[in-house]
Amino acid sequence: MRIGIVGSDDRAMAIGRLMRSGGHQVTFADPKARERAKRAAALVGARDEIPYRQAMSADLLLLAVPRQDVDRAVTAVGSGADAVIVDAVEDERGNRSQSGAEMLAHKLDSRRVVRALINMPQSGANVSICGDDPISKGLVDEALSACGCDTTDRGPLANATELEAPA
Repeated sequence: MRIGIVGSDDRAMAIGRLMRSGGHQVTFADPKARERAKRAAALVGARDEIPYRQAMSADLLLLAVPRQDVDRAVTAVGSGADAVIVDAVEDERGNRSQSGAEMLAHKLDSRRVVRALINMPQSGANVSICGDDPISKGLVDEALSACGCDTTDRGPLANATELEAPA
């Protein structure tokens, strides 16, 4: 499977290593730090790419940027993404009525957003997922299963607030 990761910090690299362990083709991009994305890709055995190209060619596009950089990542990805978008942003719920994943789905005008990989990922983990599109959740489950992970379907995207840590 083709996996694009937007982000290049330690969490993004851990996700990249996990995805590579499942035999996936992985690319890294970081709209804020292109050189750091190149280094992350080299360390994980992946390629670096620009976010817009990732969005057009990936099966799954994982956003693993700090919450304050989500708008920049969404702009860099563009609106033509065919990929399933995985909200893997580490986040605190705070005082919001919507989850970060619901806000992301609204920004992208997409039902193909799945909330997953909130904690540092590793093979053998049980990963909770939320999303409104069963096909998208199935694709995320397939990608994670190839990496030795199990998934627990926690229901629609509205339930993603349950996965986010309280402030």
